[in-house]
Amino acid sequence: MIELLIVMSIITIMTAASLFYLTAHQDLYEAEDEALMIIDVLQEARQRSLTQRETIRVEIDITDNVVRLIDENSPGTADDDTPIRELALRVQEKVTVNSRADNVPDNPPESSPVPSAQFRQSVYPGSENNQVATMRFQSNGTIIDAGSNAAGNTGAISTGVTLHVWSPDKDNASEAEVGRAITILGSTGSIRLWLYEPDAPTGSPHWLDSRRTSTYGGV
Repeated sequence: MIELLIVMSIITIMTAASLFYLTAHQDLYEAEDEALMIIDVLQEARQRSLTQRETIRVEIDITDNVVRLIDENSPGTADDDTPIRELALRVQEKVTVNSRADNVPDNPPESSPVPSAQFRQSVYPGSENNQVATMRFQSNGTIIDAGSNAAGNTGAISTGVTLHVWSPDKDNASEAEVGRAITILGSTGSIRLWLYEPDAPTGSPHWLDSRRTSTYGGV
């Protein structure tokens, strides 16, 4: 009985230690998992816009904490938008999808400057008045912003977007413990995931290309 109790105690201790390290490992990769989920939605939007020859809208809604994929259907109207998919994001305390973290000084070094995503008050049905970053994939391969009206046909311009996805540091919530970024080139629709390395040696880039890209017909 004593030997059995000793064995059971060892198994319990090893199991507890394994669960502790497994949980820590999962926390470390939450930002990457969320970035990959968003990339999947962006890639689907890109592919649908080219194959269906329609404008497909992606909304990153930080008020409702979701990402939406929407078919705009007829151009110039807002009452026929068709929701395709809506996926929940992690709580902001776990993964932040918003402005760049305080300890991340710059955006990834794309071939042309790609500004950070702008979260503005949405004008679209379903997300009206929420804080949303809007990317609209066009049938010609370009990406435009939300524009200024619910139909999206006023004031919309072609633009690239950098989405920052990061896990807040436990001791300082405004700094990233794990940083990722998604760049979307407005002129080609190319989508790329970047990894932030805060401890990169002097003279080395802090942003590393993950080599996970998608152009779906872009150059």
